[in-house]
Amino acid sequence: MKRLVGLSGCIVLFVFGSSLEVAHAFGQATCERADPVRLRLNGIEYRIPAALQPDYSPPEALPTRDYFPNGVRAKQYCQHSQDPPAAVDRIAFPPKQLSAWASQDASRAELAGIFPLGIYRSSRPIQPVAEGGQPMPDGLFRTVTRGQRIEITSIQPIFFGSIINAGCDPAATQKPSARCTIWGRLPDGSAIRLGVLDSEKPIRVWPLMLQQVETFISSMTVSGR
Repeated sequence: MKRLVGLSGCIVLFVFGSSLEVAHAFGQATCERADPVRLRLNGIEYRIPAALQPDYSPPEALPTRDYFPNGVRAKQYCQHSQDPPAAVDRIAFPPKQLSAWASQDASRAELAGIFPLGIYRSSRPIQPVAEGGQPMPDGLFRTVTRGQRIEITSIQPIFFGSIINAGCDPAATQKPSARCTIWGRLPDGSAIRLGVLDSEKPIRVWPLMLQQVETFISSMTVSGR
């Protein structure tokens, strides 16, 4: 009798385990690969080429599965064409894929080297630096130096119709450089953040860089609230 009970238990475990494997395989097989990836943040829909491999939070907003083109790990985004856009709080663009995208067209060239580049639900206030700031020769920005930190603000709206501000601090790099974090705001109130090294992106190229980022983000925006 004990042997029968033990055998029955093994059969149940085998069937249960097999069922899980089948369910997993079925879930993998039914992944409809999305390209573009459709996300909604703060009421705005974005259609993002899958080649850009966007990150988002929460991660469970849209399932993914790994695949290995040319032996390199990448994500496939599982989204039925009839599903609504996945609601997220953050969208970010990995630097490797962003640089590859930038290399395909000269009009995107300044996207290379930006890390991070992200859009956030938070409507972080954009505060200009103090009025005592020193205007720069280009007439577009002014700065305030606070110890080793340099704060920069645009004098006029320059990015999505709003001002930007930035903080630049010494970076731990082999050659002297500063890591600058630039904040702007989209028309819907979402915050947008860019990170650059001033040795790669000196402030003289910021106007062109910001213009290309604005074009890049706008090209993926298909609907508003």
